[in-house]
Amino acid sequence: MKLPQFDRRVWVLFAGMALNQFGMSIVMPFIAIYLFVYQGESPALVGFAMFFSAFAGAIFQFVGGEACDRLGRRTVLIIGLILLIGSFLMLGWAVSVQAPYIYYLVLLSLTRVATGLFRPIPNVIAADIVPAEKRTEAFALLRVAHNLGFATGPIIGGLMAIVSYSSMFYLTAVTSTLYLALVLAFIGDTRRCRPEKARARGGMGTILADRTFMVFSLLSFLVFVVYSQMYTPLSMYSKGYAGLSEPEIGVLLAINGIMVVTLQYFVTRVADRFRMTFSMTVGILFYAAGFALVSVSQGFAMLAICLFLITIGELWFIPAQITLATNLSTSETRGRYLGFSGLTTNMGSAVGPLIGGMLLSVFAGSPWAMWLVVATAGLLCAAGFLYLKKIVPPEKNTVALPE
Repeated sequence: MKLPQFDRRVWVLFAGMALNQFGMSIVMPFIAIYLFVYQGESPALVGFAMFFSAFAGAIFQFVGGEACDRLGRRTVLIIGLILLIGSFLMLGWAVSVQAPYIYYLVLLSLTRVATGLFRPIPNVIAADIVPAEKRTEAFALLRVAHNLGFATGPIIGGLMAIVSYSSMFYLTAVTSTLYLALVLAFIGDTRRCRPEKARARGGMGTILADRTFMVFSLLSFLVFVVYSQMYTPLSMYSKGYAGLSEPEIGVLLAINGIMVVTLQYFVTRVADRFRMTFSMTVGILFYAAGFALVSVSQGFAMLAICLFLITIGELWFIPAQITLATNLSTSETRGRYLGFSGLTTNMGSAVGPLIGGMLLSVFAGSPWAMWLVVATAGLLCAAGFLYLKKIVPPEKNTVALPE
């Protein structure tokens, strides 16, 4: 199967995202473990830190999407990366001096604000410069970049955690600096409309008046509440209840990244034959199956099978979700729509760990019950996407959207 040719800027973004995510994945799976095991914080407090920081990031993802329509893609990307570098340097310092909980809450929030600002930008740039019929493949390629770093980062992070948690944050600052250098050298602005035209398109009111997009956004929020259980709650469960070590958890989470790197593009080529809502429904059903299986899983091998099923769901769901959000927008509102879509998915990712931490506390004596609750929520989301299919215009529910 031949890979398509893309504009050079797509490949520059691919390299930058892979570098940045490599650094992020060294840190993010283990910050919850650090707070839970080594700082002695409760699962609920750890969940709140993840929730609050992700909530801040979700808000700024919409800000970043709106700003990139007005200020330019490149400008917002650079601002976000500079803020991210500074935040990780400060987190490395906080770990080295064993700072109080409030420091981690504030600094984690700053990292999420920074990533929120620039996270929509690569997809917006890809949508600007890639023909409509190739966009889903371009989004899939950028997801491969995102997960290429994740395929190796958690393994290295698990090993570094044994020696020095603070060094993990400093290394992440270095990888983000390399991403910034690539942007400064190779990425220009790609807006197709004048800033004043973007400002004239109605702002938030445009989105709130779009009933189909609002239903889509609500369902995306709920799905990401379910999906986000794969990270902080599953890491705490694996360490605290299933008895896995940090290196084992790193390898476990790396399964997700390796699968996305090796399978995402080819799964997307298959999924492109179907409507976006169908692909998303298939993905959610795999999520539900994977989380249901966690309820009866102990040890590395069984949890690896759970991660396999959840990742298959991710391969089907996420590129289709980004493509449908793009199809429902116009060239003048693309940043706004993708930013709002990022807001809702990141809100789901923010609420998810908070709910997961609470469920782990509530079901401390029988943690298996938590995963049945999560799986049931996934099935309800799948039913919601069957309804969405009825209200999305057929021409926007497919890959080859006419310009």
